[in-house]
Amino acid sequence: MAKLSMECKKLMVKEIGDRLNKADMLIVTNYKGLSSQEMDELRRLLREASCEYIVVKDSTVKRAMSGTANNTVLDFIEGEAGLAIDRKKDPTQISGVLAKFSKGHAALNIRGGVMDGATLSIEDIKALAALPSREALLGILANVLNAPIQGLAGVLNGIITKLLYALNALKEKKETAVPEEKNKGEQSS
Repeated sequence: MAKLSMECKKLMVKEIGDRLNKADMLIVTNYKGLSSQEMDELRRLLREASCEYIVVKDSTVKRAMSGTANNTVLDFIEGEAGLAIDRKKDPTQISGVLAKFSKGHAALNIRGGVMDGATLSIEDIKALAALPSREALLGILANVLNAPIQGLAGVLNGIITKLLYALNALKEKKETAVPEEKNKGEQSS
């Protein structure tokens, strides 16, 4: 029975290690004091943002991360920890959900994180949370790139419109000049 338990723990350590090593962004939280309903709500919010939230013991994480290059996460872990793992590669989403949830629930404390191997402080995570989402930033970039083209199209349209107004005015002038000449010719006869 003890042998089966050890095998199960080894598989769990391997699975957690795989998840943590594949993560582009990982945020460590302290969740002590959250009710089970609050934990379910947090997990649901993170799942909607294509993130995952797992609760692990510090010894399990230390075993899983030992000998890996991504072991800077161990600096933030004391006791049991909640690990939020980003799967969408959008750091603003995961940090935004955690920052917003921690404001409404004082028991959730953000301890720090790791993004692409770089250590993130609590201030870094809050700064990422304040940024617009990846999709919003791409929309802003598209508008910035599109603005000169729209300006050029407006200028070219203005030139064509002015040319048409000039040609139309010339046509109207000729049409009014022709009847006057006919009237002069009829009066002289």
